[in-house]
Amino acid sequence: MSDFRTSWLAFHNRHIEPVSKEVFGHVEKMVIGTLIISAGAHVSSNEPSIVLFGYLRHGLVGRGVELFGIVLLLLNFIDGLYKLAKLEWHVAFQVVMSFCYIILSARLVQLILAFRGE
Repeated sequence: MSDFRTSWLAFHNRHIEPVSKEVFGHVEKMVIGTLIISAGAHVSSNEPSIVLFGYLRHGLVGRGVELFGIVLLLLNFIDGLYKLAKLEWHVAFQVVMSFCYIILSARLVQLILAFRGE
């Protein structure tokens, strides 16, 4: 029984733990990017109750925040695609993962905007 446990822990440390760290790291970065995009969309679509930098227009600041979030998502996407390409998996799997990432990012932005409520 001890041999099974030792082999399982070795398998876990070599294969499962690095993959789960990478997946959760990318999901965390994706959630942060979508939160930033949603915050920018909220500021640019409504007249918020706070004053941003005094005399700058809210739409301009909101678009800048949205652009920053989009850049973060693109960098995270490119990093994930590069890491998938290094694994030498099938190209179809990489394409499916790319579509899932894009669709999930868009849906998260929509969900966050829906939750802010009015």
